[in-house]
Amino acid sequence: MDYRHRKRLKIWGRAEYVEGDTALIERLRIPNYSAQVERAIIFHVEAISENCPQHIPIRYSVSEVQEMIAPLQARIAQLEQQLSERSPQSE
Repeated sequence: MDYRHRKRLKIWGRAEYVEGDTALIERLRIPNYSAQVERAIIFHVEAISENCPQHIPIRYSVSEVQEMIAPLQARIAQLEQQLSERSPQSE
């Protein structure tokens, strides 16, 4: 799920647990990886679906929201300052 870009990908499939197949495990081994690999899980993808972004909300981080509202907060502060400068007797 990519909320920022309103993208979603669904993957359907089956997982196969493999243990004791030394030839397969050797094929999957990462060169220079020091741990001993004892088993593997193989995913058999059967279907993929990219969903319509219509019902995926865009989510923003706190820093992104703060950046977006900074000009609004500055404008509010400016207007509040103008209001405080007005004297109640002038109205």
